[in-house]
Formats: sequence, C-alpha cells, structure tokens
Amino acid sequence: MKYYPAFLDLRKRPCTVVGGGAVAERKALSLLTAGADVTVISPTLTPKLHQLSVSGKITHLKKNFEEQDIDRALLVIAATDSPEVNSGAARACREKNVLVNVAVPPEESSFIVPSVVERGELVIAVSTGGASPALSKKIRQKIEKQYGPEYGLLLRELASLRKRMLEEVPYEDARRKIFQAIVDSDILDLLRQGKTREAKLRMAELAGFTNRP
Repeated sequence: MKYYPAFLDLRKRPCTVVGGGAVAERKALSLLTAGADVTVISPTLTPKLHQLSVSGKITHLKKNFEEQDIDRALLVIAATDSPEVNSGAARACREKNVLVNVAVPPEESSFIVPSVVERGELVIAVSTGGASPALSKKIRQKIEKQYGPEYGLLLRELASLRKRMLEEVPYEDARRKIFQAIVDSDILDLLRQGKTREAKLRMAELAGFTNRP
C-alpha cells in the first residue's frame, strides 16, 4: 500500500493553496467545504476565488510563493500552472514536514486526493495510488449508482438515534445488536422509496422505543 488512507478533520485548521487558477479554485472550494481555514497564495485569482477573498471566506496573499508562507500550514496544495513553482513548494513542505499535494508533477505529493462519493456523512473514497485517475473515476461512478441518497438519510437518523441509545440503553453489546439489526433491515428500502415516516417507525421498533415517549 503506497498511501496510508485517512480522513482528516480540517475544521478551523490552516490550509494553504498555492495558485489562483481553475485547479486551485477547485481545491480551495473542497477545503472550505471541509471547514478549513484557507489561504490562497497567488498574484491573480479566478473570479470565484476573488469573490471568496472579498467576502472574507478565504485569505488571499497577492504574491508569489515563498517558503515562509507555509510555516503555519497543516497541509498545502500546490496547484499553479508551473511545475517548477509546484516542485519548489513541495520541496519546502518536505523540509518543514508539511503534508503537500501537487497538481503537476503529482509524484512530488506526500498525499493524494481520492475520487469521492458523498452521501451526507457517508464518504466513500477511491484511490489508485495516482496510477490511473480514469479508473478511479470509473469506480466512483459505479459506486454512485450503488449508494444513493438514502444512505445519507439513514446515517442522519442513526446519528440521532445514537444519542438516545447512549442515554437509554446502558450496555454496549445491546446497542451494537440494535444497530446491526437496523442496517440489516428493510429501512434502506423504505428510505429509497421516500417512505421516511415508515422508516423512522421501523427504526424505533427495532430499537425498542415504540412504546416509549
């Protein structure tokens, strides 16, 4: 296994994007979606990045990249249209032990961004270790068809149920059996059919809450 798979909690963590073009815009938006504190370093920005800068959603350093720009960064994405600049940023990151993803050349990266399917809190990531983005895309498209929005709905209900279970079902083994019964039941089918109320009632039944307030 070339890369260690992990999901990072980037909420309010400093992340830096080097570059202000279309690729940098896409990377910055994905970091913002994850709740990161995003700084973009570039003499110019796309209209969208400029808008985000004016609104205060990102910090813009209107300059060329310098090594000291990443002193606070948890991770860096080098996404300029210059392989030389990207490689320089990657080298600085390696020297400072900062995680870096490089658009071009990708082999300079210390982490790669997988192809992702999102269904609410369910996130399924696919990676070929950088060998074939096309294959990653193909697999992701197959997963998208297999796992519909009902999985996100189920997770939302399970998260709500979990809070009550922790308060009212004291034994971990009992909670585990209930959750297993729920995921093995017909609740996903009900959600897929738009029968949300029926799904909630079925979940309460399996949890033993049917006759409780």
